[in-house]
Amino acid sequence: MLREESVKKALSEGADEAEALEVMGKKILIQVEKNAVKTASSVRFTGLGVRAAIGKKLGFAFATNPTNGNEIGKKAVMNARSSPEDLEFKGLPEPASISYMNELLDPKLRDLDVEEAASLFMTSIEAAKISPKVISISGSFELRHLKISIYSSKGVDVMEERTYFSAEVEAASQDGYNRGSGFGFSDGRKLDMFDPENVGKEAGELAIRTLDSMTIGVEEIPLILKPKAQFTIVPFIAGQAANAENIQYGRSFLTGKLSEKIAKDEVSIVDDGRIPWLGGSSSFDAEGIPTRRTYIVERGTFKALLHNWYTASKEGKESTGNASRDYTHLPSISPHTVSIEAPSLQMKFDELIDVKRGVLVVYTIDTPNLATGEFSGMAETSFLVENGEITKSLRQTSMAFTLGEFLRGIDGIGDDVEAFSSFKGGSVRIRAKVAGPGAT
Repeated sequence: MLREESVKKALSEGADEAEALEVMGKKILIQVEKNAVKTASSVRFTGLGVRAAIGKKLGFAFATNPTNGNEIGKKAVMNARSSPEDLEFKGLPEPASISYMNELLDPKLRDLDVEEAASLFMTSIEAAKISPKVISISGSFELRHLKISIYSSKGVDVMEERTYFSAEVEAASQDGYNRGSGFGFSDGRKLDMFDPENVGKEAGELAIRTLDSMTIGVEEIPLILKPKAQFTIVPFIAGQAANAENIQYGRSFLTGKLSEKIAKDEVSIVDDGRIPWLGGSSSFDAEGIPTRRTYIVERGTFKALLHNWYTASKEGKESTGNASRDYTHLPSISPHTVSIEAPSLQMKFDELIDVKRGVLVVYTIDTPNLATGEFSGMAETSFLVENGEITKSLRQTSMAFTLGEFLRGIDGIGDDVEAFSSFKGGSVRIRAKVAGPGAT
């Protein structure tokens, strides 16, 4: 294989250690714009990324569809020789015992061809057409079948196959001068997790519901964040604020707060890389380290950072199995699947929205400020809640809170659990400031 060839070549060229990540796979992409298929492609590829170490110097090289591994291994050594020394570098990862998961490769997803994928996704597009007021539908469906392997001179030798899909539908609506929009999303490692009609219907229904909208002023009221409104917030806490590299360089607002209380006593935040069939799950991370379940916050206390091999070695600790990369990059740190655990705060969704006046946020794309922990963003899709009922759609509504206020202020978690991207959980309720357009 290319990986062994490149490592052997790197050693013969003078490397003390070498490691190769080889990815072989198929990618299918379906793109729809304004109700019509724009792209329907299927591509097979091979990628190779090599790290070579000479003393404290580390070099990296990669190639797409290489014919042999020798050139890449040689180039990695050349790059190592011209790199500055990194006194914190403690060597490439050591081998570890891997408990392989069975719930990562779905034959149905693996064997899907481009015509079948396009037909399946068009079911989502058609399902979004719930009314003549839905005037435009766009979206994409992506399928990946990958064989991922890592081999090193240190003895790392791991390999597994994984499948993955993601589907998103965006619907635009119009009624006279009123315009609305809706969004549906689904992903996972198993085809049976994809309900194409539901994804399209969700986008279409939201597009219709947001046609008749209103604005509000400045209020501090209950804020209910649906799961899709949390995927830029909760995984951010684990993957960015508790990212060991960000902590070590003092970039995060959580720097220096390890072992301190940062959340309500009932609240824990956990990253889990071994939940069956979820897109964030795998048997090993991008350095061949076994994935695991890590409590970042446990019963309100900041307990752990997310590490790759490099950041863990700097502190004399074990990697948490959170190294992430493709073959074109050096490893960084990312969460797998992040959840909030607070059993005593669990309740039905109807109970969660049982407030006199509040705002339900369905979706946001904004992220918190890493240095301060402040979140100030737009509720892209939101609704007014009055006396426990979801009423008018809100437009141009912003929300503001700090992540500390978020973690300490959660007073309910709904039973409407969804899993997508790097998040799994139900809606949460906090108290926060909201504001309409032009409000001060």
